[in-house]
Amino acid sequence: MKLLCLMLASCSLAAAETNSFTNSFTNSFRAFDSYENMIEGGTAHTLVVDAGREHIVTRMPRGYAASVEYGMKTVVFTEPTGSVAIAMRVTTNSPGVLPDDDALRAGALAADPGSDVIQEAGCATGYKPARFVDTTRSLDPVHSIRARHAFVSCPDGIVEFMFSSKAEDFDKGRVVFNLFLSSFRVEIIEPPVKLAK
Repeated sequence: MKLLCLMLASCSLAAAETNSFTNSFTNSFRAFDSYENMIEGGTAHTLVVDAGREHIVTRMPRGYAASVEYGMKTVVFTEPTGSVAIAMRVTTNSPGVLPDDDALRAGALAADPGSDVIQEAGCATGYKPARFVDTTRSLDPVHSIRARHAFVSCPDGIVEFMFSSKAEDFDKGRVVFNLFLSSFRVEIIEPPVKLAK
């Protein structure tokens, strides 16, 4: 599931450097571990993702491991038994605003072929409100897979989350997923400002 001539030349140079900064980060994606001091004491293990101009931080779910798929700009978090997985994907789709619910529903169904929509609603993140779509897909007459697809708009695109598990593990995994979303935040990395000489 598995970001007059001399004066004009200076401005042009500054703009070129800014464009160079922007272009070099537009297609960049890197993820790394970090730790933060918590208000209540102790430290929290976080995962930091720099994607273009977006600096994304989220707390690692306790006991989960993370693997990075750089080509897909995706991080997958899995718990030890593998029964619950959370994927976080950074896209440049629809920057600054979420598409309408029909488009989000279509995106959720495309990510989980053969599934049906159960519900859709708003949800909270540590950054701003998101929208989610829940889907279910039958494996056989007795077993099914449940998934929650959440979408949050960012200045440079959308961050998509997908949590999936066996139907019987969904409620337990949903608690972890909600905590994960509540720790999610985004900061924008601005290009350095060059002053004209």
